Amino acid sequence: MAGHILYSDVSDHLPEYATLKAMGYTDNYLLRVLIQEALLLAILGFLPGFILSFGLYQVTYAATMLPIFMKMERAIQVWILTVIMCSVSGAIAMRKLRTADPADVF
Repeated sequence: MAGHILYSDVSDHLPEYATLKAMGYTDNYLLRVLIQEALLLAILGFLPGFILSFGLYQVTYAATMLPIFMKMERAIQVWILTVIMCSVSGAIAMRKLRTADPADVF
């Protein structure tokens, strides 16, 4: 989902990114901007998901009395995978930016 959001954001703001490229900003700078956006999306997606899953674990435990709990190791693994996934999505979205020629956008 984050990959689609990033790709759509790059597509929607391609003229702005092209202006930055025309002003002399490098592809590496724009990649850092996209990675920062990806990390922000990772945080904004992980926190509600973590809270919801923690609540569902509690509801399941109360309903079934099965000894299931949200373990810190599991939450950390999911967080790391979320950050990796969003970073890769940002790098994939960067491919669209690299092919954009500032003169062609306008």
